[in-house]
Amino acid sequence: MLTTRETGILGEETAAQSLEKSGYIVRERNVRFGKFEIDIVAFDPVQKMIVFVEVKTRTQYSDAYPIHSAMHYRKRRSMRKAIARWVMEHQYDGPARTDVISVSSGRVVEHLKDLGSEFY
Repeated sequence: MLTTRETGILGEETAAQSLEKSGYIVRERNVRFGKFEIDIVAFDPVQKMIVFVEVKTRTQYSDAYPIHSAMHYRKRRSMRKAIARWVMEHQYDGPARTDVISVSSGRVVEHLKDLGSEFY
């Protein structure tokens, strides 16, 4: 039985591999600014933009617990702060979006793209 942390690490690895297979360039992983974190920072070469990715890993997938319910207010606020810090430190002023990838049983089960301007 894996710990919650080990499950999360495997989920992030699965998500990063899936992004790379889809043509994204993974630039950074587990970017931390104190208690704020961005799981994956990638570049989407098709849309020519930075993508900030939150990975949600579950041991079992359930339609009763959809991915968007895991992005509660505190998590969105935390991501906004981490993204703002990343943008400032990299002096980035190009296009960006925020995605959420859900991983379960070792595979990506959902990839929600562009959660809107509330993040960036």
